Amino acid sequence: MKEFLTDFKSSFSKFHSEKIIPFDNLSNENTFISFVYPIPNLNFNNIFNKIREYSPSLIFEKPDEDFKIIALDSIYTFSDKLKTDQSSFSSVINNLKENTIENWGKDFSKEIPLIVGGMKFFAKSNSELWNDFKDSNWFIPKFLFIKKNNFTGLVFNTFLKSIKDFDKYIFKVKNELEKIIITNNVNDIPVDANSTILNPNGKADKENWIGKVKNILELIRKNEIQKVVLSRNLSLKLNNRPNWKFIYKNLTTNYPTCHFFIYHNNNSFFFGSTPERLAKFSNGFVEVDALAGSTPRGRDEKEDSIFADNLLNSKKNLAEHNFVIDHITETIRDITDELEIKNKYSIKKLKNIQHLHSRISGRLKNGFTAFDILMNLYPTPAICGVSRDKAFSVINEFENYDRGMYSGVIGWFNFNNEGEFTVALRSALTDEKNLTVFAGSGIVANSNPNTEFEETEIKLKAILNLFDEENKSK
Repeated sequence: MKEFLTDFKSSFSKFHSEKIIPFDNLSNENTFISFVYPIPNLNFNNIFNKIREYSPSLIFEKPDEDFKIIALDSIYTFSDKLKTDQSSFSSVINNLKENTIENWGKDFSKEIPLIVGGMKFFAKSNSELWNDFKDSNWFIPKFLFIKKNNFTGLVFNTFLKSIKDFDKYIFKVKNELEKIIITNNVNDIPVDANSTILNPNGKADKENWIGKVKNILELIRKNEIQKVVLSRNLSLKLNNRPNWKFIYKNLTTNYPTCHFFIYHNNNSFFFGSTPERLAKFSNGFVEVDALAGSTPRGRDEKEDSIFADNLLNSKKNLAEHNFVIDHITETIRDITDELEIKNKYSIKKLKNIQHLHSRISGRLKNGFTAFDILMNLYPTPAICGVSRDKAFSVINEFENYDRGMYSGVIGWFNFNNEGEFTVALRSALTDEKNLTVFAGSGIVANSNPNTEFEETEIKLKAILNLFDEENKSK
């Protein structure tokens, strides 16, 4: 692999002399430089070990689509105000796009992930638990390692002002890449050392939840609201810092159709394996997932089918799912053509739970960006409620914690309306000493408080099982 470093240095030097130097006198120091370099035999496991060493850093992967990115370090962080100021965001993106020197090539130019990160559920989320994350957390990584379609390699990003003394700069970059790609992390923790002490509130937690659900059902009965997604959290104290390789292997193996992510910023790691793709933008089309309505997996194939049939015939779950479909179609109807609902009421089977799933797609009309649509779509009734404003108010009243990045957005996008965003569910936050796990459930007219509590228990276990010695030994 060391020969790659020599080849990379040679290729980037050629790129510098042929593309950057000719424009040096014409471009300002904020000219964005993006260099794509193929590495067919790239060892993602070695890079994965560097997640602790870089802040910010992001791992984002869809195992069944053979897609993954590992983003390390930031050369540009977007203003926290951009979540609520779309015109400023568009202006920054357009300015970067107009001042870019790159070697992406015709085939890769539309597909390259450039901006990665996410944003919180609430616009003003500032609890101590989430101090390491701002409301909006988007950045351009210095190093983005990627496997996408037929390409495996590196996207190296910088600004013109950084490479004035080119010889010293490229030597420094070469040494950093050697540290990332070749050097192994010898301090990795064995799997059996990753134990925890659990401290659930047990009966009191359940009684508290049931009381809240009953209050929400009363609001629904009075027609003050139609749906609320109520969530809860559970705190754990870790005996040892998490073994990220074990967590990664477990979640990507057990949930291959979900999006796996770890977002590291400062001292915090937000991670999970979410089943809900919020929106995917590709080739001028947008695809949006509706994922709402749940039931457990069966002990065998027969029981599994019975649960699935009951889900398909459940008025409660169908109503919950239809709220999401209606919201999505109404949101994108005027900004897309060829609107279509695909696989309506299909069953998405995960290792521990089944969901009602539909996919809505349409061709984007001119003048609309991926980020514009994202801000209009989010949050969907699947993680907030109906009506949205009233649901926000109820969530603020009944949830005794700050959701932060939980049920927020994680993903990537670029200058060409290409991107992919997920809703950060089945997730947890850790400073590697303490762990907080999150789960929620949609409350509608026919909801049963006990059943909704059990649904959150099932969802919590997707993460809790990773830290339970009894489960790990099986």
